[in-house]
Amino acid sequence: MEFFHGIVALLAGIVLVLTGLVAWLYIQQSRMSQAINALAVAVTAPPVSFTASLPPELHEEEQAPAQEDYSDLPPLESHDQVQEAHVPEMEQVGELVPETDDRVSVHEEVEEAPVQTMDAVDVSGKTVAELRQLLTERGIPFNKSDKKSTLISLVQVAQ
Repeated sequence: MEFFHGIVALLAGIVLVLTGLVAWLYIQQSRMSQAINALAVAVTAPPVSFTASLPPELHEEEQAPAQEDYSDLPPLESHDQVQEAHVPEMEQVGELVPETDDRVSVHEEVEEAPVQTMDAVDVSGKTVAELRQLLTERGIPFNKSDKKSTLISLVQVAQ
């Protein structure tokens, strides 16, 4: 029976230690979340304006802008004078537009090159480089490691 009481006491001690560890982890977690929130606020907050650090007498100058002197400028024209000066009459508008149409046509005549047709005899006498060039001109895909017989069959299929 004493052995049984010893095991229960040992398990109670382990549960007590684990409870303390869980409490410590909870406290650390709450500290970390507070630190992250403070960092987020610091990063997303707008920067402090430079005027906040200035003395109050400088703030008053910014709020009341100085009156600028416009006496050297010519007087403003009235609205009617501006409209009369800048709006041409309807007869004048027609004279300004040219009568000829100088636009370029988008439909241009394209001369198509005649398609070369080759017989099997002509193709077999060509070198691998010539076959590759012929396939490239026709837009037929091929591998660089293809053998001559493969290139010949590709040209023949394309005819």
